Amino acid sequence: MVNSIEDFNGNGPIVVWLKSSLRTHENPALDAGCYLAHQWNLPLLVYQGIDERYPHANARHHNILFDAAVDMHHGCEQRGIDYVLHIAREGYRPSVMKEFAASASMIITDLFPLPPWKDWVKRLANKANCPVIEIDCHCVVPMPVFGKSVDRPFRYRDATKKLRKRRVGNPWPHLDTTKLQSWKGPLPFDPIEISAISSMEKRLELLHQCNIDMSVHPVWKQRGGERAALQRWQEFLSKGLSGYARRRNNAADPYGVSRLSMAIHYGMISVLKIVREAHAVGTKSAEKFLDELLIFREHAWHHVYSKEEPYGAHNLPNWALESWQDTSDDVRATLLEREDFEVGASPNKLWNLCQTSLYRHGELHNNLRMTWGKATPHWTTSVEESLLIGQHLNDKYALDGRDPSSIAGIHWCHGLFDRPFLPPLPVMGVVRKRELETHQSRLDIEAYERYVTQLAYQQQRPFIIVGAGYAGARAAQILTTYGYDVLVLDKGTIPGGRSSTKRRKNGAYNHGSDTRSGTDALHADEHIISMLEGTDVLCETRIVSIETHPEFVVLEDEKGFTWEAEGVILTCPIPQLQPLIPQLVPQHWADHPYVSNWTLICTGKKPVPNKLLVNDNPSIELIRRGTNHTESNVLIVHMTYDWSKKYLEHSREEITELILAELNTATSEWLEGAELHAHRWRFSRPSVQPERVDNQRITFAGDAWAEPIGTIEAAITSAEFAALELIWKQHYAQAPQKVSMQTTLF
Repeated sequence: MVNSIEDFNGNGPIVVWLKSSLRTHENPALDAGCYLAHQWNLPLLVYQGIDERYPHANARHHNILFDAAVDMHHGCEQRGIDYVLHIAREGYRPSVMKEFAASASMIITDLFPLPPWKDWVKRLANKANCPVIEIDCHCVVPMPVFGKSVDRPFRYRDATKKLRKRRVGNPWPHLDTTKLQSWKGPLPFDPIEISAISSMEKRLELLHQCNIDMSVHPVWKQRGGERAALQRWQEFLSKGLSGYARRRNNAADPYGVSRLSMAIHYGMISVLKIVREAHAVGTKSAEKFLDELLIFREHAWHHVYSKEEPYGAHNLPNWALESWQDTSDDVRATLLEREDFEVGASPNKLWNLCQTSLYRHGELHNNLRMTWGKATPHWTTSVEESLLIGQHLNDKYALDGRDPSSIAGIHWCHGLFDRPFLPPLPVMGVVRKRELETHQSRLDIEAYERYVTQLAYQQQRPFIIVGAGYAGARAAQILTTYGYDVLVLDKGTIPGGRSSTKRRKNGAYNHGSDTRSGTDALHADEHIISMLEGTDVLCETRIVSIETHPEFVVLEDEKGFTWEAEGVILTCPIPQLQPLIPQLVPQHWADHPYVSNWTLICTGKKPVPNKLLVNDNPSIELIRRGTNHTESNVLIVHMTYDWSKKYLEHSREEITELILAELNTATSEWLEGAELHAHRWRFSRPSVQPERVDNQRITFAGDAWAEPIGTIEAAITSAEFAALELIWKQHYAQAPQKVSMQTTLF
C-alpha cells in the first residue's frame, strides 16, 4: 500500500495504471486488478498514459511506447479487459490520474523505483480518496520483500537464495477475465483510438503534436510491444541460448545475446516467464543467462529501490570516492563538450563506434558498455561530471535507458559493487580499469564497425536541403550524424542565411533581423557553420524549379544545373516556395503574411562610440554593433516593424535619409563620412504558420513552421521534425519486411 486508505470510497472503477509493465501476460498488477474487480464485483479499467515529462522524452522512446500501446490494446481486447490510452500533446494535457484519484474505487500501479515515476505515485497517493497499491512487476524477488543495497553481487545472491528458490520455476496461475464488468462512466480525457498509432502516417501526425525531442530518431528496424518481445524470446530460447556462455562477450556477434533488454525495461515481457523457461533448459549456458538476469540485474534493481536519490556520486563506496578525490587534479589531456560525446567525436575509434551504436541503433553490447563507461572520466573534469554524461548518453539514446540496471552499470564504471585495484593509476586511481585499446585488440573491429554504421534506409541519391540558415544547418547536422548523404544548397555567398556575417574590406558585421536573439545573432553564422561541419554545402546556388517524381526529386538552379534528390527539405520563406513548387503548395502561399523590416548598416572609420548605442527613439527597434566587440566599426540600426511597414516601398536612398533623421546625426561626428547601406528584409518574420502540405519526398522547415513563430527556436524545432519526417516517410514507404510475431496471446 502506498497510502493508508483501506476502503473502496470512490464510485469509479478499479484503475490499473501501467507505466513500465506494458504487457497483458503474467502481469502482477493487471492480474491483481482483475482478481479484486471480480471479488468485489467492480468494473476494471486499464489505463496507459504516454507523458511528455519523462527524462529524455523523444521520438525514439515515444515510438516504442506507441508500439507497446498497440499490443496492449489488442491483448486487453483478447482478454475482455477495458483498456484506454492517453497521449499528452498540444491541447490534450489534462491531469488524468488526479481525476482518477478523486473518483476511482482503487488504483493499482506497477512499481518503478526511479524519479519522476515514483514521485508521481507518491503525490497521487497523498491526494487519492481510495487505496493506492504499488506492485513489483519487474523482479522475481519483489523489491518490497528484500529491497536492500548489498555491496557485491555474490552477497545479494546469498542473501536472496531462499526467496529466489521459492519463485523460480513456478507456473503463472491462469485467471478467468471473461466475467469482468466494463466501465461505462465518464473518463477525465479523450482516449486515443488505436488506429491513430497503428497507422504510421497518423502516428507521425500525433508525434508532431507532442512536446518531445524530435532529433533522436526511432530505431527503424526495432519494433516494441508485447508480441515482438515474446517472439524475440522464443527465437533466442530455441536458437541462441545454447551458445550464450560462449558468445555473450563478443560485441561483433550481436546475436550471441538475447537483445531483450529493451523489452524487459519496458515490461513488455515477463521476467518470471523468461526465468521459468530458461530454468527448464538446465544447461550451463542457461545457468549463466539466469545468473545475469536473477543476480546482476535484480541486484541493481534492489539497490536503486533502496535509494532516495539513486543517481548521485554519494552512492559510490567510500574507497571509490576517496580515490576520485585523490585524482581530481590529475591532468586530462582531452576534455570533451556534451555534443562531442553525443555524436561520438572522442579521440578513440572504438569509443566513437560504441556511441554510434547508441546514437543510431539505441543499443550497446553490454560487454562494451562497461568499457565505454570507463572512458568518460578521462574526458571530464570530475567524477560527478563523468557520471552525469554517462547517464545522459545512456538514457537519451539507449532503448533500455532510464532503468535501474543503467544506473548501476554507469556507477559500476566508477566503483560501485566493486573493490579497489592496486597500484593506483592517473585519473582512475584504484577504480578498476578497462582500457579501450585492450578491448579493441580482442575485438573484430571491422566487423563491429560494419554492424554499427549500417543504415536502416539505404539511399540511392542524396538528401538535399535548400537553405543554409539555422533550419537547414540543423536538419543537415542531424541527417549527417545519422550517416546519410546530405547536400545543402544556398543562394548566399556563405552559409548563414539571414544570420550570416558579411565580410567587407572596411569591416565585418552581422545584420540579422531577428531582434529577439539579441547579441546571440552576432555569433549565429559561427554556430551555423559548426552545425554544417561534415556536410557538403554549395553556395551561390539559387534554385528556380523543383519537380517531383515517384522515385526522386529534380532541382534546377538559375544556371541550368540540375540535381536528383532522394528527398528534399525546403527552408525558404513561404512566399518563395510557391513559384518553386506550384503543383504542390496552395496559391495563397505567394502572399503568406510576413513582417518586413528596414535596417541601416553604418560602417565608420573608427570603432562605434558607446553614446550611439543609446536608443530612446520609439521608431528604432534596436541599435547595436555589427560584431560583439568594442572595436567594431559597424553600427546596425533596426527600425520597428510599424516604421518599416510605413516606408516599405521607399528606395534605399530615401530610407537612408529617413533613418539618419531618426538618429539625429547632428549629435555624432562618427557618422560623418561613414558608409551607409540600407537593407530591406521583406521576409523578416512570418506572422502565422502555414498549413502543412503532405508529400513523401518533400518537407519544410524554417521559423514559420513552429512556435514561437519567427524565432531561431522555431527554426531549430521545425528542422528537427523535418529531418525525422523525411526519414520516416522514406522508411515506411519501403516494402514492409516480414516480421514474425508471437500471436498465441492475441
